[in-house]
Amino acid sequence: MKQKKKVSFSCIDLFAGCGGLSLGLHEAGWDGIFAIERDPMAFETLSNNLIQEGANYSTYKNWPDWLPKKNHDIVALLKDSEFRKNVSELRGKVTLMAGGPPCQGFSVGGKRDGADERNTLVFQMLDMVGLVRPRVVLIENVEGIAKRFVARPGEDKTSVADAVIERLEEMGYTGTFEVLDASMFGVPQARKRVAIVGVQDCPLGREELRKLFVNAINNAAKSVRTHWGLHPTKSVTAEEAIHDLHGGSRLPCPDSEKFDSATYSDAVSSYAKAMRRGHLTGSVPNSHRFSKHGSRITELYQHAHETQPPGRLSKAFLLANETKKDKKVLIDKDKVVSTITTHPDEFIHYVEPRNITVREMARLQSFPDDFYFYGRYTINGPRRKLDVARCSQVGNAVPPLLAEGLGHTIRELLSILDSMIAVKKVSSVDSSSIENFALTA
Repeated sequence: MKQKKKVSFSCIDLFAGCGGLSLGLHEAGWDGIFAIERDPMAFETLSNNLIQEGANYSTYKNWPDWLPKKNHDIVALLKDSEFRKNVSELRGKVTLMAGGPPCQGFSVGGKRDGADERNTLVFQMLDMVGLVRPRVVLIENVEGIAKRFVARPGEDKTSVADAVIERLEEMGYTGTFEVLDASMFGVPQARKRVAIVGVQDCPLGREELRKLFVNAINNAAKSVRTHWGLHPTKSVTAEEAIHDLHGGSRLPCPDSEKFDSATYSDAVSSYAKAMRRGHLTGSVPNSHRFSKHGSRITELYQHAHETQPPGRLSKAFLLANETKKDKKVLIDKDKVVSTITTHPDEFIHYVEPRNITVREMARLQSFPDDFYFYGRYTINGPRRKLDVARCSQVGNAVPPLLAEGLGHTIRELLSILDSMIAVKKVSSVDSSSIENFALTA
């Protein structure tokens, strides 16, 4: 009897950052070919966790010899004729090309500038798609990528997401997108993201593909929660996420001895136990460095604990207490947190009068504790635009549990589409039967 050929789930990660998307795809059974990240600090984190031999989550075991294992700028690579020649030889051999291009130009939480040059990087990704021709394209980004720019430079009649899908369709892909909330996958955070997917030579139209995509997303959310022992429907609260990261013994931070850290206390929640990955009570978490607050900030935080309801502090309260920061969130321990940004000083711990740490940010993003971060902890001033410190690496990342869900989603999509092709049912499948086919395939 002829042995059935094993299905290969190979992927390339562009704009990889510190590795949140790569980690999630790895957990969902995808094998990395290579990853592109411009910043040296973010790449150091990516490399130590996912690329180097013996790394905790080593996934890039077949990295091509022609691409040095270092940080690269995708714009510069695409101008290099030798790179274009080498990467083109992967045509037809890659299942998935995924990426989360820089989102600052799209973000409704930022300036939302249609003329921001970073907005064009998503189209650099499509240039790479044209060279490699992967079976599936996945683009993850902020909710703003699906919204038109209005009354801003570069105002357009359509959203960037729509423009991306049109470009994909010109290249022979059927595309669609969906707005997701990371909390559905067990991420303790109300983080809205857009997932754009394009499938090459898809036997379905855009609307039919979208129905399959949505159904597969819902199935994947259940799979991820089951995999990590989380409640099938309830959101993971802030307290459930980080309760074991306070209350332990204070001691000098191992990699920043002028700062304090603290040991783990007992993990009680299913989420904390899942994230600990074997780290023992009494040991010191990685990247768990406490900020040094002056007396004025400490008093402000104590005053907020004593007088303010959980949630975003009012502008009136901040002005009355003479703080320059216009956004401060007193974390509500009984709810998911709002979107984690690159600024840890925006979030006040729900018990202690301090900012959250990089490790607490990472927990709220769903990074496991054996995923270690490298580079400087924080960077202020003009260097923030050039270097990606640990806090920015975490805040910019795709939450790994969300990425794991997307990895399962793409696998289910491919399974269903391949079944449709194999049994030659494409012509008989109509919109009303798509969902039923998805459930039985």
